[in-house]
Amino acid sequence: MKKFILLILLSLSAPVFAGGVGYINYDKVVANYQFAKTTLREIETKNNEIQQYLLIKEKEFAGLESAVQKKKFEETVRVELMAKEKAFNAFREKKEEEVYTKIHAVSEKIRLEKGLDAVLDARSVFSGGVDITDALIQKLNSVSN
Repeated sequence: MKKFILLILLSLSAPVFAGGVGYINYDKVVANYQFAKTTLREIETKNNEIQQYLLIKEKEFAGLESAVQKKKFEETVRVELMAKEKAFNAFREKKEEEVYTKIHAVSEKIRLEKGLDAVLDARSVFSGGVDITDALIQKLNSVSN
């Protein structure tokens, strides 16, 4: 029984995270990662294309005379806009996933290199841990994308 209690006490005193915990400031990584910045510009460009489409359609709508023409035009534009928004959302999600996947892969490499048990988002760390944000940004930008 004494051996059992001693074994329990020894196991309780062992640290849960022997290698430690790393954390990253994801927003800072995205703001300083060249591939992410390029991707965000691509997303903005696609969004601006939709805005331009709407401006053009507003001008065309203003030139219509009859209520029937206007109603048909509105319906056509609504359907086209829904398709454009759906395509934009799929594009945005795909691009954001690409950025996240690359960040995750490199953070995993750093985690293994540093012998860390986990890498968390900085917002979830109140105290302690190892900030690997700058190392992650440096490594991401040095890898060809």
